Amino acid sequence: MNFIRSIIFLFCILFTTHAFGKSNEYYRAVLVNFLTDCDSKCQKEVFEREVHQAFFSLMDAILNQLRFELNEERKKLWEKNSL
Repeated sequence: MNFIRSIIFLFCILFTTHAFGKSNEYYRAVLVNFLTDCDSKCQKEVFEREVHQAFFSLMDAILNQLRFELNEERKKLWEKNSL
């Protein structure tokens, strides 16, 4: 149950803060280019690139959380076996 809560929490945190991780100028430039200079193929590529980047950031955060939780469980087991 904790694992599922952690995944949901990370998912929410990542996608709500991902937009703040990049500057407003970056998004402004992408949006202006997306709406004015891009054809449909270019728009698709930009969209896919942003989705892929967000997905990999999410997976990285999930893996980091899993590493942390596994490390904590290992510490608990180590302490339990030491007693």
